[in-house]
Amino acid sequence: MVRALRCVKLGDPTRLSDGVLRVDDVPRVDVVPPEGVRVAVHAAALNFADLLQCRGLYQERPPLPFTPGGEFSGVITEVGDAVTSAFKVGDAVAGVLVGGGAMASEVVVPRASAQCFAVPSGVDLSAAAAFPVAYGTAHVALAHRARLRAGQTVLVTGAGGGVGMAAVQIAKAMGATVIAVARGEEKLDACASAGADYCLDSDALRTPPRGEERGSGGDSGGGASSSSAAFAGLRKAVTALAPATRRGVDVFFDNVGGAAFKSGVKCVAWGGQVLVIGFASGEIPTLAMNVPLVKNVTVHGVYWGSYATGDPATFQASARETTRLLREGKLRVRVSHSFALDDASEAFRALAERRAIGKVVVTCQGEGAGVGAAKL
Repeated sequence: MVRALRCVKLGDPTRLSDGVLRVDDVPRVDVVPPEGVRVAVHAAALNFADLLQCRGLYQERPPLPFTPGGEFSGVITEVGDAVTSAFKVGDAVAGVLVGGGAMASEVVVPRASAQCFAVPSGVDLSAAAAFPVAYGTAHVALAHRARLRAGQTVLVTGAGGGVGMAAVQIAKAMGATVIAVARGEEKLDACASAGADYCLDSDALRTPPRGEERGSGGDSGGGASSSSAAFAGLRKAVTALAPATRRGVDVFFDNVGGAAFKSGVKCVAWGGQVLVIGFASGEIPTLAMNVPLVKNVTVHGVYWGSYATGDPATFQASARETTRLLREGKLRVRVSHSFALDDASEAFRALAERRAIGKVVVTCQGEGAGVGAAKL
């Protein structure tokens, strides 16, 4: 049997009393596919998509009960008959499971060559688990959709979260100037450490309605208010940063949605690119199409997981490139919270309350590692 976290009904996974999550023993997969591997899972990383999936709000709804988690790290314990020498028993690997299933003590990966990569020497296994989705999403968006070039300027909202911080690092690795928007001094410091050239506090961008005090509370790394006053000062702040930003930014990377998207689009220069990554604010924005028409702006929807089947060549090429950057030390994964499998609801709560700076992971073997940044 395999010990696994199970979502047994749709609802709020952050509240134990709701009974959405429980840890069960589930049957072990007996046979490893010819091109697959069996992995003893060390950690599985949590993404906002997992939270939405448990709530029944994600675009993909697996049948109940299901095991959350799309990315993992661990050690290979068995290889399929057709697996090449690239993978062998005892190798430390990280990988993705499209559709979920990673939050378990053991997983079987159907196609190791497409879904796994060897963890570079010196990389912490928890950090490796938090790497594939965030950095894969950011790289596909910036390199393949926006075709970012050295010298261009990128605006990243939600920059204190896992995907946002990955976007900051990858944009810098590609030679861009990066403007990071996050909330609070701690997140801004993390963005600066990740390489952001300019850091803007989303609280300072909010224009409170008359008679209303500026609010407080968590967000998705960059502020998540749906009020029209939120992010109202973003364009002015961006254009005032430096001579190069007065014309606007070349690429806008948004995984917050709502007011952040609406204000961010106004910051895009003529001929620029808008990358729609997700809606962590909970508000899916609309866009008046005269805006991209007049400014010759291209808007890209970026759903990284679908590349595995829709464009596997790009999916694999991107994975090779991000792994190379990780191996060379140009990317550094930050894990701010780690919880044991039995405490997974706390992991979901840390994500939902926007407390994470970088990524949240669930350890699937033994005790959780507490709170702290993973070191590479």
